[in-house]
Amino acid sequence: MFIEYSEEQTMLHDSADKYLRENYSFENRQVTVKQSRGFNAEQWQMFADLGWLAMTFDEDAGGFGGGALETMILCEQFGKYLVLEPYLESVVLVGGLIQAGGQSAIKEHYLAGLMAGELQGALAYLEEGNVANPHYVTTKAESTGEDYVLNGSKTVVLNGPEANLFLVSARVGDNSAQSKEGISLFAVDKNTPGLSCNNYKTYDGRSACELQLDNVALGADALVGELGNAAEIAAPIFSRAIVAVCAEAVGAMDALLAATVEYTKQRKQFGQSISSFQVLRHRMVDMYMEIELARSLLMATAWKLDNGSEDAPQCVAALKAKVGKAGRYVSHNAIQLHGGIGTTDEFSVGHYFKRLAAIGVMFGSRDSHLSRYVQA
Repeated sequence: MFIEYSEEQTMLHDSADKYLRENYSFENRQVTVKQSRGFNAEQWQMFADLGWLAMTFDEDAGGFGGGALETMILCEQFGKYLVLEPYLESVVLVGGLIQAGGQSAIKEHYLAGLMAGELQGALAYLEEGNVANPHYVTTKAESTGEDYVLNGSKTVVLNGPEANLFLVSARVGDNSAQSKEGISLFAVDKNTPGLSCNNYKTYDGRSACELQLDNVALGADALVGELGNAAEIAAPIFSRAIVAVCAEAVGAMDALLAATVEYTKQRKQFGQSISSFQVLRHRMVDMYMEIELARSLLMATAWKLDNGSEDAPQCVAALKAKVGKAGRYVSHNAIQLHGGIGTTDEFSVGHYFKRLAAIGVMFGSRDSHLSRYVQA
């Protein structure tokens, strides 16, 4: 399969790379990591001004009509520069779900703010007991006439501390805790009575929270999509989100390989740079091959999603499994070839390692996606 970027996609790639190279240094990123807020508000506003936040929304909603390929191009650059801003959490997931299933009133209320960078969103769907399964939902939504009352808790709600809006999955009816049936999505404002957050920093420098819902009362207009139909609405959005994190991983692996090659040219042993040692050169070639194989599968999967191919879900599962393996191999070898300096907080290599480790378990582990691939 031969995939060639359009002129607009090439411009997006080049402009994103140029902007982040000139304005998103590792040193500035580390300053942001140490602040209580999980991202740089000025950078986020600039992302909105550049049109990145509106890029994948429909033109009717005020966006630019981009697809999985555009998401892939942008997120690959985010991975290369270790971008902290919550594009995945707020735009791809929350914005994507609202666009896919939200009633017109919800779209009008939230989408413009998300695209303008004025609102932040977070998807609260994981629960303790089975975080690998998005269909494991014990949070209950009880109907009180036309309204609902939510009770339960959510874990690892990425971007939760910064979110103005939560999309919360809750079960309506008596289906089992792991059934796809009966899961609904509700839009919950962060100031809603009964909603509480326990905020913390994640392993890779992002922000997250544990979300508690105690008798959270919501009107019928808070329902996103049809009652009990959240699993069907979320499936294509999760596929695009997996493409996004895999693209981020490929960008991070590219940066790790470049840093490793540069370091081995400078590091000398026995009077010569260690890049001249054949065994290390073979190791770096193997890293390169893992990255390029992952990149090829990434581009093919994004293309298939945009074109509605029947085997797109199978490719998504294969991609996540492949990126999980490649990310582990490249990051571990980068640490080994750098030695002790690679694990220090002042050096970027360890931060790429952490981000790739986090991506490896997002939306399911390598083993879970291998099982999905076999079933497909």
